[in-house]
Amino acid sequence: MNAQILIGGLVVVAVASGIAIVLGLAVQRWVPVADRQENNDVAGIAFAIIGVLYAILMTFVIVSVWESGDAAQASSRAEARAVVDLDRYAETLPDTEGAALRAQTAKYAQIVERQEWPAMAEGHAVGRAGSAVVAQLWRTVDAAPAGDDAAVARQAEARATLRDLVVNRDARLAAAGAGLPKVMWLALVVGDVLTLANALMFGVKGSGEYLSIVAMLSAMSALMLFAVYELEYPFQRGESVTVEVFSSVVDDGATS
Repeated sequence: MNAQILIGGLVVVAVASGIAIVLGLAVQRWVPVADRQENNDVAGIAFAIIGVLYAILMTFVIVSVWESGDAAQASSRAEARAVVDLDRYAETLPDTEGAALRAQTAKYAQIVERQEWPAMAEGHAVGRAGSAVVAQLWRTVDAAPAGDDAAVARQAEARATLRDLVVNRDARLAAAGAGLPKVMWLALVVGDVLTLANALMFGVKGSGEYLSIVAMLSAMSALMLFAVYELEYPFQRGESVTVEVFSSVVDDGATS
C-alpha cells in the first residue's frame, strides 16, 4: 500500500466519521432519545433488511473489481509472454525474416510500455500504433518461408502465439476503460446513505455510545466505497496494474 492510498483512506474515514457525528448530534438535539427508543424494534427490522442488502451489494462489487484487477494483470503478463515467444520464434527464421520479426516485437513492446500504458493510466485512448504493429507481425509470421515439417509446426505455433497476443491485448484494452456502471455507483452511494440514516434512528442511552456507533458505521461504509473507487479501473488510481507487470516479463525473456 502506497502513502497516497493510506492518506486518502484516513482522510475519507475522518471526514465520514465527522459528518456522522455532526448528524448524530443534530438528531440527539431535535429528536429525544425516548422517542427514538420507542421505534427501536421497527428500526432494527429495517436496519437488518437494508444492512443485509447493502452488504451483499458491497461484497459483490468489491469481488468484481478485485477480480477485474487480477484478470488485467494476468492478461498483461500473458501478452508479454506472447511477445517473448514470438521473439524466440524469430531466432528460428532466416536472417532477413528473423531480423524483421525481432524488430517488430521490440517496437511493439516499446509502444505498449511508452505510449499505451501512460495513456491507459490517464484514462485516454491508446491510439492505433500498437494495432499497426500487430498487423505487421501477422504479415511477417504468415510470410515466413515454408520448410520441413518442423518449420511448419513452428509457424503454426507462432500463429497461435500471435492469436494469444491479440486476445490478451484486447482484454487489456477492454479492462482499461471498464469501470462500474453509473447505476451501480448510484446504488452504492444511496445504500450507504440509507444505512447511515437508519442507524441514526436508533435510540441509544449515552451520547458517547450513540455517536460511536454511527461514526464507526459511517467510517466502515466510506472505507469500502474508497476501496471500490481505488480498484474500479485496473490501470488507474492507487491500486493500478503498473507497466512493470508487462516489462518485467519481456525483460526476463530477453535475458534468458
